Formats: sequence, structure tokens, C-alpha cells
Amino acid sequence: MEPTRPAEVPSPTEETLEPSAAEAQATAEKPPPAIQPDTVISDSQQAAPPLAQIAPVPLAEKASPPPAVQPDVMESRKPEQPANQPAESKAAARVPESTVALNVPKPELGRPPKNVLANAAQRVSWVRDFNGGDCFYATLTSATETAVEIEGLGTGVPPFEQMMSDFQARFHVEPDISVRLIEPAQCEVTNFLRFLDQMAADKPQLVLDRTRVPSGSPIGGTLVTHGGLISSVLLIDHRGMAFSLDDRILAQADKATFNIPIDLGAADKAAGKVVPQIIMVITGPQDIQAAAFSAPTPATLLLPKILEEIETNRSEFSATAKYFRLGG
Repeated sequence: MEPTRPAEVPSPTEETLEPSAAEAQATAEKPPPAIQPDTVISDSQQAAPPLAQIAPVPLAEKASPPPAVQPDVMESRKPEQPANQPAESKAAARVPESTVALNVPKPELGRPPKNVLANAAQRVSWVRDFNGGDCFYATLTSATETAVEIEGLGTGVPPFEQMMSDFQARFHVEPDISVRLIEPAQCEVTNFLRFLDQMAADKPQLVLDRTRVPSGSPIGGTLVTHGGLISSVLLIDHRGMAFSLDDRILAQADKATFNIPIDLGAADKAAGKVVPQIIMVITGPQDIQAAAFSAPTPATLLLPKILEEIETNRSEFSATAKYFRLGG
């Protein structure tokens, strides 16, 4: 049986009749179709080369489930103590209910002392350069002299536990690390973010309206960037397929917003799956030609092309990504 295709609005052909006024009004009132991020286009029974041949196989079909830690669990604990030392556990798990982004504390009035700025820069650099292995990304989102918050994407928790231990040994502060577990098919996102973090450009500010989205419901958010910059907005689903959201973004004077219906396919719905999704924003001084695509494309093909174009243009780009879970 041929897999279902993602919902899309058909383009008019030369034989399309001019619609009546009533039909035009009815069509204008219809909301845009919901994105189906887990539906892979397949034309294997047609003459054209099938996209499904290069699309990643769903994780459930090729490997055992990820670790028992839930993707939206906030990990904040000390590393395990050696056997000859008394246990000193401060493990805690917190499930976020309504927000997806860590709120960066408002800066205090006045200019911070130079040593505070130097310490913050050292910590940002340390987190950026930490080697957590394959499919690992971490970024420092908030820092004071006595508290540090870090967000991370990865397929497992142990690398972040090592980061916590090493950070505390280096700076004598225990960081609060939020781990977002993703699927192996989404790992190209971590490579992409690590590369752009080497650039000095300020990151765009992206906030999603929630961390858990029932299948068929909309995901909403707000994007803020510096004036004069251009952004490309992508969705990378749990099978590693990238979707362009650019035509779903509503630009305003000082920000951009979106409210996009998103749905799972029939098989995942029937299985009651709840799967990780990533919305990523790439911002820079000019358009990225490789990011102007329409058909769902494997992130393993798309993101390296975008990086190649950025390197060729030698322009300062930045990126940020936010995570939510779809289904249930």
C-alpha cells in the first residue's frame, strides 16, 4: 500500500476554471492544512525518484526505544560519587507544564563588574567547546556568579552528567542543565547548531507557546531578531525530515509570530506515540538559497547544504532551536 502524502494545497493548472464569488469566499475561509511531520513522501510505484528511498526509517523499526528518561524531563543532579565516599545526592526531575524556553533572568540595573563579564564569557566559551560526543549540543542560557542554566539536545543523558561534573570542577558552580532527548534521525541539528555557535552573531530569540502539543493542534510561537536580518524557519520532525515554515510566519513591526496546525500520521496516532519535534530559526544578513525549499527534505541533506552556502558567503549567521513533543 502506498504511504499517505503530507497534506498540501494543490496548485491550479491551466485547465482550472475560474471560481465563482461564493466558491472563492469559501476557499479563503479555509485554514491552512496541518503539517504532518511523520508522513514521508513516497513515489516508489511511480517513475520519478522516490524521496522515501533517502528518508530515515522510523526509529521504532530499526532500534530499541531511547533511554527511560522522558524527553521533556529537566535533569538537574550531581554526578555519582565514588564508592569510598558518602552518597550526596541532590537529584531532581521536573516536568515543564506550560513553557518550552528557559526564561533568562532580567539583567540587574547598572553595568556588571569587569570580572563578572569575564567569568560569564569564560563559561559561555567552555560550554560551547565541551565535547559531548556525537549527537550532542549544549548552550548556556543564563549565568550569574552563583547560578548557571544550560539547555541541551541529545540522544542520552550521560554526556550532560559529565558536563555537569566537569563544569562544577572548573568553575565551582553546579549548573542546572535541561536535557531534551531527540531521535537519532534529528542529530544533524546538533551538528548544525554547534557549527553556527562558533560565529559571533547574536542568536534570534524564539519562544514556543507550549512543550506538549496534541496531534492535530497548533504550535504557536514568537520570533524576535535584530533589525535588518533575514530568518529562515524550519521544522525537523522525529524522522529527520525538514519542513519549511517560512510561508506560515506572520511578520509584524518588531517580531514575527506563527500558529501552525501539526498532525501525526495514522500509524503513530494508533500507537499513541508522543514524539520529539524541533523548530529551528537561522538568521543572517541575507537570504539562504538552500533554505528556500518546498517539499519535505531529509535534514541530513538540507542542513549541510545550508552550512556550505554560509561558508561560501562568509557572512555572520546564527541559529537557535526549540523543542516540543507531539502526540497523545
